[in-house]
Amino acid sequence: MAARACVLLCLVCACAARECIELTMKNSLLSESIFNGTIFKVKNNSYVDSAKVNILELWDRFPKIMVPMNGTSQQCRRDSRLFLDSLNRLELWALKMYDATAKPPSGILSGNANQYGDFDECLAIDGAVRGKYCLASLQFNVGGEKGYDHLDYLIHSGHYIRSNVTDMGHRVPRFSSILWGVCIPSSCSSFDLEDELSLKMSDLGISVKVQNIMCTVKNVTRPYSLGKSLAITFFLAVILLLSLGTLFDDGRDGETNFEKLLNAFSLKRNFRRLFDLSDSQSSVKGIDVFRGTNAFALFIAHKSVAMAHSPYTNKTSYSETFSMPWAVIGRSSIVYTDSFLYLSGFLNAHNLLQDLEKTGTINMKDRLLARWFRLFPMFLSLMLFCTYILPSINNGPQWNLVVEEHSRVCQNNMWKSFLFIHNYFGFEEMCLTHTHQIGIDMQLYAATLPLMLILWKFRKVGFMLIVGIAVASTVLRYLATHWYDISMFVYYGISVRKLLDAARYSYILPTHRATIYLIGVMMAYLIKSKKSHINLSRTQAGLVWVLCLALGVYTIVSPYKMGLEGYKYEHYPAAMFAAITPILWGMFMCMAHWCICHDYAGVGTAFVESRVFKFFNKIAYSVYLTQFPIFFYNVGVQRHSEHYTPLLLFHVPEIAVVLVVSILTTVAIEMPFNQLYRIYFGKSQTKLKDK
Repeated sequence: MAARACVLLCLVCACAARECIELTMKNSLLSESIFNGTIFKVKNNSYVDSAKVNILELWDRFPKIMVPMNGTSQQCRRDSRLFLDSLNRLELWALKMYDATAKPPSGILSGNANQYGDFDECLAIDGAVRGKYCLASLQFNVGGEKGYDHLDYLIHSGHYIRSNVTDMGHRVPRFSSILWGVCIPSSCSSFDLEDELSLKMSDLGISVKVQNIMCTVKNVTRPYSLGKSLAITFFLAVILLLSLGTLFDDGRDGETNFEKLLNAFSLKRNFRRLFDLSDSQSSVKGIDVFRGTNAFALFIAHKSVAMAHSPYTNKTSYSETFSMPWAVIGRSSIVYTDSFLYLSGFLNAHNLLQDLEKTGTINMKDRLLARWFRLFPMFLSLMLFCTYILPSINNGPQWNLVVEEHSRVCQNNMWKSFLFIHNYFGFEEMCLTHTHQIGIDMQLYAATLPLMLILWKFRKVGFMLIVGIAVASTVLRYLATHWYDISMFVYYGISVRKLLDAARYSYILPTHRATIYLIGVMMAYLIKSKKSHINLSRTQAGLVWVLCLALGVYTIVSPYKMGLEGYKYEHYPAAMFAAITPILWGMFMCMAHWCICHDYAGVGTAFVESRVFKFFNKIAYSVYLTQFPIFFYNVGVQRHSEHYTPLLLFHVPEIAVVLVVSILTTVAIEMPFNQLYRIYFGKSQTKLKDK
């Protein structure tokens, strides 16, 4: 009887649920259901037919001719008038200028709002008037009191990231702004175009911003600066040394320092070392797998940021994809950077403890110099290339924003990076924004030197000092999040301003990121003390792994609601996430690391000891540095909108380019300069590779 009652109840529930749940079985189910939607979708009729604005009227009133008729210069006004007259006579150059300017397309309600026009067609105009391509930023809102919130939502692709036309755009995307390509006479300025567009679009409620940096003409002559001359000299010197070192490498160790220097720049020798995957006696178990898995996760998170700059014909699908619960894996990306801080703290403490065991002290000068040689040569090479070489290589609609503007920022602020203090000045004026981690790491390393000395000589005092600093760092994260209304979790609808504030007031400050670094320091001390080993049975080890993985998964997915569409910012959850997450993730890292170090990896041993991770560990620093320039190179040269699919996150050609460039920079820059330290300043056994 009870069974029949249950069956009847299930039937009644199914009938009732049919009214609110529908099964959607689209033709693209296999390719889209996992990433872009769910097999079971909840009906939502709240927006059906709610947007009854006359779209046709808006399209009809949108300006078709955008040349500045009232330009500030007489030549601009003359060329604009000539363009109109020539267009009426159907002259080819005028038709091309008109054709190269963006027009209202189909699919704007699917997110196809960014329109580049035809960049190359505009620059190729060289008739009576030369063409100048400008990418204007348009900002408008059809929601609010007008009652068309859903229409506004569709046009702005769900407001995945909220921005305005004045926000920094060379690294964080102006997602809410609409980019519109316009071809005008080269005699007209960006200010002329901005005035013309503002005049024509003010009645439509559209505000316009045209920055001078966003305008391009063909064959721009770039003046040679002292910095560019020095950059070219540096790279020519490196190429010369690589050529000489490779040609004169006879396989024997050099006797003089000059011979050793040439051997250091031998590509044959460096490639052999790179692909030599034999185990090192001093290597620490687990480092390779931690670095490899977290680097891949961070690579995908960084790629998603670069993708937000690109135009898509279905950009709304992009927003909907990243509003899914599973997207919390990327939105919690701070834990992956925390992993590198843990590894840095562990390895630094591990190496310093080795010095203390041998000599009872730390040569701080030698240690800082070794660290400088480990980090700076590759860092310098990338800064010089992105600042002085890359801008001349190519062009495109967004090239001036993501490459040229970034070059300008680097020219003005590179000196801060030379001193490893660039992370104290915010993302807005930081050269290579992703390198804030290098500044944090260098500063924490300098602070670790006296801290480890105290811990070695006065264990209780050192332990209390480390715990006190870790607690203080936790309190700082909580207070900063609460005071400045920021979040370390990238919640849905976050504004560009809040992202930049989160970086400035917490994310890029060593005082706020020290907790998990110090957890790594204490873990190294624990492992080194040889008192941490506990005999576990196979079942007990399995239970430890279950607890460890559960803790790691919980740390990542617990804030998933903050990533859902419609989330409203709240202080307490954001502050607790910022304060507690590094501690929970540090506990996960410690448990996993402890199991691996004591041979409790079990069935995962083959994965942990994979040669793939051993190889990646050798190029990890180069991968970290080169990925962003490659991402934004591709953003800058992109000419037209493409169809978004989640598989673009795993763009194989781009990944291959990152790997190839990383391998080349490792053998051409990183390895030779590490050898230079050993030749002129250090000892052969110095562990420069450990980061």
